[in-house]
Amino acid sequence: MALLIPSTAGALRQDGGLHRELDLVNGLAAALPDGYEVFHGIALHTVRAGHDYYGEIDVVVMAPSGALLLMEVKAGAVALREGQIYKLYGQDERDVSKQCRLQRASLLGRLQDARIDTSVTSCLVLPDFHLTEAQAVSVPRERIVDAALYPRVATLAREWLAGGRGCAQLDALRQFLRNQFRVTMDLSAARDELQRTTRVLSDGLATWVPRIASAAGVLRIQATAGSGKTQLALHLLQSALAAGRAAGYICFNRTLAEYIRARAPARAEVVNFHELAVEHTRRHVGEPDFTQASVLDDAARRYVEDSAQFAARFDVLVVDEGQDFEPAWIQGLCQLLRPHGKLYLMEDDDQRLYGRDDFDIADAVTISSQDNYRSPRLICDVLNALRLSQRAINSMSPYKGEVPGFYHYTSPASLLAQTERAVMALLERGFALSDIVVLSNRGRAGSVLTGVRQIGPWTTRQFTGAYSRDGEPLWSDGDLLVESVYRYKGQSAPAVVLAEVGFDTWTPHERKKLFVGLTRAQMAAQIVLTPAAEQILFAAMDTPEPTPHHDQ
Repeated sequence: MALLIPSTAGALRQDGGLHRELDLVNGLAAALPDGYEVFHGIALHTVRAGHDYYGEIDVVVMAPSGALLLMEVKAGAVALREGQIYKLYGQDERDVSKQCRLQRASLLGRLQDARIDTSVTSCLVLPDFHLTEAQAVSVPRERIVDAALYPRVATLAREWLAGGRGCAQLDALRQFLRNQFRVTMDLSAARDELQRTTRVLSDGLATWVPRIASAAGVLRIQATAGSGKTQLALHLLQSALAAGRAAGYICFNRTLAEYIRARAPARAEVVNFHELAVEHTRRHVGEPDFTQASVLDDAARRYVEDSAQFAARFDVLVVDEGQDFEPAWIQGLCQLLRPHGKLYLMEDDDQRLYGRDDFDIADAVTISSQDNYRSPRLICDVLNALRLSQRAINSMSPYKGEVPGFYHYTSPASLLAQTERAVMALLERGFALSDIVVLSNRGRAGSVLTGVRQIGPWTTRQFTGAYSRDGEPLWSDGDLLVESVYRYKGQSAPAVVLAEVGFDTWTPHERKKLFVGLTRAQMAAQIVLTPAAEQILFAAMDTPEPTPHHDQ
């Protein structure tokens, strides 16, 4: 098997070319024997006549001899005109043969500057286009891999490379390709592209759920983390308002409500359940006393007791995080639906952290999905190996990622030190501090991390546990976000440090907390845990080989 560099299979894009390039590089890596190396997404910069030119070579294959094959991949529609090949980008087009010549010339020039001598062959891959022999093109026909030849692309690559001249400076050439062209992924760019790609891929729920009819007007969407529930909720709100219907969104976590509120149409009512209950208390009883620990429970109880008198005001109501709701809360919220209104109840039993009782809704239509588009594939492998979900997760992300790193702690002091190391490791990989969230695996009352103002050189930004007179949560000023898995459900970040993972018994509740924490990560995760917890985790895995860890 050939070596694929970078192992993440290159830059992420939203268009269909992403899938073809991933298919090509992964296919080449699997089909070519040991000794071959496949480089993907090589950035080129050259200067011609005083002008800077930037480009990218899709794939470079290096034979064991050092001979190079440049592969330009053009997926989707192309046009032939007067012997020239043009790639179509919406209303724009690009001369493919000119692009190929420029890239080859640029690479040869950089190799010459580096005083590295090797043969460079080029080919054009058109995986979705059939080229007839009669069609004259500016690129030699024998160097074009069209749809008919695409299944043999690895064989053709070996044949072309076999005819090339080798390189006497293999180490220098390898270092040149790895470093000179900065083949390593630009995480800031990849983060944005991955998020865009993931949103497109996970739009499935938003596409087909609204088409499902329910005689009772109730749909229960039982879908795993990263399946697209947020996109579905926003789509339902937008569609309802566009049709002139009143729409509302109610969830459990206030932070999730704030996230949705910032993205939902202004006319949609977006609130978390306890905000709704507090506002009801404020209107009918008076200002709640937020210094009392029971203030939210008291407001919720009052809301349910008065719900039979509520005036119906929603045609469409989305209830998110349904597994965290008391059954009586759901019954109270149903009073807000107008006749023939629709209730969309979104749930995930694997994220049931509060031990609420399950409940049935008569004649509801239930929709299930175990497709996870958010989490990297290797993190999904860990979720399945630990059996953190009641049913296996289907990994649908285009991003492979890495297995989480493990960091041991045995005391509060070592917890802070190891959390700092985990954050530093992510920074060294190219993540920005704003990309990283530290999640405590404990609730606020039992957490060390949610009580500290500094972790390493960074001040922490976190909920203080206090509220303003208006009931708004108060946050500390800081650079590094620290939250708990309980409060961060429904949200995600490019990189997650899941800390304070400490337990002596592998209970269902510990499984759910670990599931919630790991599925918050879009690209990378680190775990700061006790040695006892690590031992339990590896014993629970399908394969016992431990992940490399860092001792304190």
